[in-house]
Amino acid sequence: MAALKQIYSKREKTQNKTIAAEGAITMALDRMHKVEDKILGYMANVQGAFQNLYQIKRAGELVAKEIPSNMNNVRRAVHVGGFQGTFLATVAGSELRDMTMEMTSLYPFLEQLVTSGSYNTKEFDANGNIIDKKNKVNLLNSAERYYICNTVVSKLENINTSLYLLAWEIQTMRWRDLFFKLDPEGWATVMSGKNIVEGVVSDWNYNLRKYN
Repeated sequence: MAALKQIYSKREKTQNKTIAAEGAITMALDRMHKVEDKILGYMANVQGAFQNLYQIKRAGELVAKEIPSNMNNVRRAVHVGGFQGTFLATVAGSELRDMTMEMTSLYPFLEQLVTSGSYNTKEFDANGNIIDKKNKVNLLNSAERYYICNTVVSKLENINTSLYLLAWEIQTMRWRDLFFKLDPEGWATVMSGKNIVEGVVSDWNYNLRKYN
């Protein structure tokens, strides 16, 4: 009976760790989804200003379809990984945070595109009444717009590729290989401790053989 209770206790602890790790990965992916929604809002406005522009179309495909799909692939890969997936959920979180920051860095570029063309601004008096409307024009030339569009698409392509590879690696690589790839410093720390322990055991066995 005591043995069964011990087994149950260990299983419950492992399950709780799995739930916590999956919750962390879900939160990271949800943050990316929120960034996606904001980018999609920008892209909807840009689409009206630049019709038939390949970069805008491609950016929309990435944010609306391909990146969310690969994010779901990462979530599924972690979920089916068992204990390995639990560990990977922790180290993959930093990768997802970096991708979210990279997506967020697109905002300044997108704002410039959204405000291209003419648009109205409002000024208010002390009572909050509108006192003036000004029509402003963004002076970006076609080369500058092309550069900005390419920058946006390039960053989104990199994020999409990173997500695809992360999901694939979680499913196919041994956890030690993936640990080294995602967190080389942590891997070095673990291996250093492992080598020290193995060295102590080796010395112990050597001395036993030598003096017995």
